[in-house]
Parts: sequence; C-alpha cells; structure tokens
Amino acid sequence: MRQPLLLISLVLAALLTANVLAQDPVEIQFQTDPVLVQTGTEIVFTVLTVSQVLFIKWTYQEVTLGLWTGGKSEVNTVAQFQGRITITATQLKIGGAQLRDAGNYMVEVDPIDTTGLVANTRSIQLRVFDAVTGVSLQIPTVALETANVSLRCTWAAGTETTVLWGKGGAPISSTTDSRITISGGSLVINPARRGDAGEYTCTVSNLVSAQTATQSLTVYYGPDNPVLTKESPKDCVGEGDVLVGQTVRLTCLSDSLPPALFTWQRDGQTVVSGQPDSGVLSLQTFSTDESSRYVCTARNSITTGTSEQSTVLTIVDICLDVGEVVGIVIGCLLLILIIALLIWLIVFLVRRRRAEQRETVLVPKSNPNPRPLPPDPQLNGARDLGQGPNPPLYANTRPRRLERLYAAPRENRSNPQTLQMNGLQNSDIHRHNGRTDTNRLLRNSFHNSNSMPHNGIDNPAFTRADAQNFQTIPKKHTQHRSPIRGPQPPRPPVNMPVAQRPQHGHHHGTMPGHHHHHAGAHKHAHTHVHGQFTHPQQQQAHRGRPR
Repeated sequence: MRQPLLLISLVLAALLTANVLAQDPVEIQFQTDPVLVQTGTEIVFTVLTVSQVLFIKWTYQEVTLGLWTGGKSEVNTVAQFQGRITITATQLKIGGAQLRDAGNYMVEVDPIDTTGLVANTRSIQLRVFDAVTGVSLQIPTVALETANVSLRCTWAAGTETTVLWGKGGAPISSTTDSRITISGGSLVINPARRGDAGEYTCTVSNLVSAQTATQSLTVYYGPDNPVLTKESPKDCVGEGDVLVGQTVRLTCLSDSLPPALFTWQRDGQTVVSGQPDSGVLSLQTFSTDESSRYVCTARNSITTGTSEQSTVLTIVDICLDVGEVVGIVIGCLLLILIIALLIWLIVFLVRRRRAEQRETVLVPKSNPNPRPLPPDPQLNGARDLGQGPNPPLYANTRPRRLERLYAAPRENRSNPQTLQMNGLQNSDIHRHNGRTDTNRLLRNSFHNSNSMPHNGIDNPAFTRADAQNFQTIPKKHTQHRSPIRGPQPPRPPVNMPVAQRPQHGHHHGTMPGHHHHHAGAHKHAHTHVHGQFTHPQQQQAHRGRPR
C-alpha cells in the first residue's frame, strides 16, 4: 500500500519540477546603471520589473539591507547605513552618500505564481566622487620670448579628476605642437613665442563635477629691427630727401612689448628730440651741410634688448617731385614733336615748291599776226649784247600768270584787284616789262646786225637773276631743225668768245665792208627771227634746243 503512494508522490514531484523549470525568470532592469553620485548627495537605485511580486530584496556585499513585501518595507540595521536607508516598491534610497558607499548592490525580485514567472536577481554599480573645488591657474609674472614658460593648474578637492588645457576657446594638445609638454596639472612651452600670448584655461573635472580657471599670459619680446621713414613736404626724385629750408620728419618704428624707447644720434652725437622716447625726430633744415647719417636706437625696458637702424639724410638745393619730372618729360616730348612737325612741314613745302617749279613751263604767247618792230637807233651796239652768259629772251615770251593779266584791258592791268586775282603784284609787272624791253632791244639788234648769230647770244643787260624769275621744266636736248634755215651744225660752247665762233652759211660778218648788205641782211634776219617764232610749234622747238 505504501509503495503505490510513494510512486505517486515521486511522479507529482517530477511533474512539479518540470513545470518550474519550464517557466521564465522575471525581467529586471535599472533606470540608471551605473549610478554616479557626488559625496553628500542622495543615492537612488530604481528597479524596473513586474508589479505583481511577492517581495523585492536589496543586499550590499551579501548583507541584506531590507526588502519590500506585502506593500510595506522591512529595513535591516546595518552600521554603515544606519538611518540613511529608505525602501519603496521599486527604489532603494541611501542619503548622504559617502565614498565608502561605492560598490556593487544586488536586488532580488520574486513574482507571484499567477505571472507564470520565477524569481530573478541583478546587480548594479555605485560610484561616489568628491566634487572638484578650488581650481586655480598659475602663470609666470614675466614670460620672455625664446625662454621656457611654465603654467600650473591646481585644485583643492576632487576625486578621479582629469585636467584639460585650452587657449582662446580651443583645446591644447602636446600632439599638435612639439614645443608643448603636458603632465597632470603642468603645461610647459619651450621655447616661447610672441604668438603664445593669450588667455589660457585649466579645467579640472570628474564624472560628477568640473571647475575651470582662466589666466592671461603675456609674452614680452623685442625690440625688432627698427624701420626708419622720412617725411618731407615734397618727395624729391633722385637722391635728395628734403629741400633746404623745409622741415623733415624722421620716424623710427620697432615691434616690441612693452613699446620700445627710442634715442637719436647724428654722427655719434646724441640728438634731443622734441618728443622723447617716441621715435619721432623733426628737423628744420637751414643748409645742405646738415646732410648727415642719423641713427635710431630702440630699447626694451623688460627684455633689456636693443636694436638700431640708420639712414642718410640728404638736403638738396633743387627738389623735383614726380609730377614735375613727368611734366618736364611731357614738355620735352611735345617740343620734339613740334620740331619734328616743323621739319616735316618745311620739307613738304620745299618739295611742293620744287614740284610746282618742275610743272611750271615758260610758254610764249603766240601772236597770229606778227609784225617786225622798227630798229631802235639807240641800240646800234646791241650786237655786243651777245657776250653775256644768258641767251636772249623774246618779247612775246611771258609767264602764264602774266598771260591772264595781259588778257585783261590795258586800263585794268594796274588795278590792285586784278593783280590780286591773278596772284601778281606791281613788282611782277615791272620785272616783266623790264624783260620785255630787253627782249625788244635784242630783237632790234638782230635787224641791225648781219653777222650776229640768233643762237647763243649773251645778254649782259638780262642777268641770271632775271632768268630765275621764269620757271622751267627739264627739256629734251634734241637737235633743232629750222624749217627755214635747215639743219644746223653743232653749236659752239657757251663760254667760247664770239670772235672765235665759226661762221656758217647765211650768218654775215660784222666787218664794215658788208654794211651794203644791210637791207638784205635785215630782211633775212627779220625773216629768220619772225619765221621761227611766229608759229607755236616753231617757238616750242626753239625752247627745246640745247644751249
């Protein structure tokens, strides 16, 4: 009888165990994990799980702190947490956190059977920190360029702290600048530069607090090599700096911190400036002998460094600025241009005059009814006129502009308006009338002489200056063929005396024995002279004859 009951009990136990093993554990989570708190503040553990539970138990280092069951809390007495523990349905609170409270805490949740879940446990970490306080940053009083500069950051309280450095709002790292070394709360710059000056920050922090200190670093440097400038009322072009009698201003500038103090020297002698230590020296010039070398010396009162720069001040009697030089150059160029234009104009006018002279031909006015002129008894010696260097000009030979004048009525020829319209003056009429009278004398001499050749007669009364008043063009040197006289032998040279010239054909001698042929010779000469000049073609041929 007992054996069947035992067997039934074993079967029920097995079924119960299998049912329990088949159920899932209840889920447990924490609102914050790990929990980080600052000393003196309240520690709060909040568990997230099902609401139908039989109990929730809290333990610390295997010591039960208390539990929540049946809607109320039961707190155990633990010396470390005496009077600081509070338990609710889902929270464990510990007031006045202390550094020793840090560690791992355990929670156990046992749900009711109707949930179909079994009990479960889970741990959570607590970290407690002292807050960071009393942070300060120390910088050197005098930081010099090219020297080592050390900055130090300190703080009064704080656990598990870190230090961060910054400059001007940007972080500083030793990896970005090989001159910087960071170790804990120390920052060393080696060597320092003037660009390292600025506002530095030191931030000390832990997981629950942070504090920052700020200081401004000044790096003293200089003086750098000075820069000298010269200012005068007029900027001279060339080597001159200032015109004698004017005031020149010398300015010396040097980059330095603190600002440099300046002194001046001239040829080794100290020059007192109206603005001491300012780097400005004003000089009133009185003579060019004041030209000299001026030296500016800059000095830094903190770095004790000095630097100097010199310049030569040249005082001149004549000073031309850029505008004046440009004006002179432009004036010279304009003068050269004007001279060139005048030369071109003169050449142009000369060439034009020559061209007009080549185009102007001395054309004799043809007379359709020629008649011989009676001999003039006053010109018995007209034969001797052939000794001159110029050939005779004939009465009916006139310039073209005189042709227009003589075409007008005789009473209007001396009218100034008529002369102006023809481009003539009274002097032109007088010269032409004089040449006409000479031609008349020469023509009468042909009638009175049987031995005077009609060709190559030199007229002393008709000068070379008179011949130049007539403009001619180059002529073709062809042998003249007279329709009356026939072919003529070559003419003797012009410079050959008349007595040595050969006598030909119809030319009569000048001996007294031949005067009985005067009438015939006169007729012959009249026929010859007027025969070759009465026709325009014959007149043109006569002009083309070589002389």
